[in-house]
Amino acid sequence: MRYAVVGSGSSANSYIFEVGEDLFVIDNGFSLKEFKRRVEDLGFNYSKIRGIFLTHTHSDHAKGVGPLSRDLEIPVYAHSKVKSDFYIHKKVESEKHYIINGLNIMPFDLSHDAPNSISYYFKIEDKRYTVITDTGIITPRMFELAKRSDVLFLEANYCENMLKAGSYPYYLKKRISSDMGHLSNVSAINFLNNLSETQDCNLKYVYMCHLSKNNNSIEALQRDFDELYRGAVPYRICKRDEAVSYLERF
Repeated sequence: MRYAVVGSGSSANSYIFEVGEDLFVIDNGFSLKEFKRRVEDLGFNYSKIRGIFLTHTHSDHAKGVGPLSRDLEIPVYAHSKVKSDFYIHKKVESEKHYIINGLNIMPFDLSHDAPNSISYYFKIEDKRYTVITDTGIITPRMFELAKRSDVLFLEANYCENMLKAGSYPYYLKKRISSDMGHLSNVSAINFLNNLSETQDCNLKYVYMCHLSKNNNSIEALQRDFDELYRGAVPYRICKRDEAVSYLERF
């Protein structure tokens, strides 16, 4: 199977996964035209997309979800309390399991300042995946799901020093670094270190995602990894706005 980071960062986020002959998308912060171009450049058949899973309503994740659903006349799976203009709104709840065209998926709660924010733990064939971005803290439930997963997509949104020294107003810095904001490089790496110290951790690969344009860089994140990372699980730092397709590695 194949999957791809369609794009990740401050501006727009989206992921795509192949499930048999079908495709499923998590989030779409791109315009319809840009999303379609990226998907086709990655070698996927746009018309094979069968559904969209929405994490939350911030525009960098949700801007293109409605247009995509209406263009392909496909459902959007989103929290039951999310208001929408989707072609079809399939309401989902945290901690409930759903089986959709061979995709076994379970939403779980995030700690973020968009109401009803959720993310997804899912199984395709015999591999498990978890997406953890847009959360200010790692909960015990997130830890448990990541530990079970083969592949983790993990936020490293900001470098603490860059945020502190940057030009953002104080209230915005507080919002980003709060328990309802985003994960710092240090928080993300400590999470991976804690996972690596558990004997039953199944994790085989990590994609570091959602790097802030103004408060992080690949170089800053790599420095933090070089200094702090004690784990053996390989990782890739996803460049902002980079679209990259991956063949299943395992």
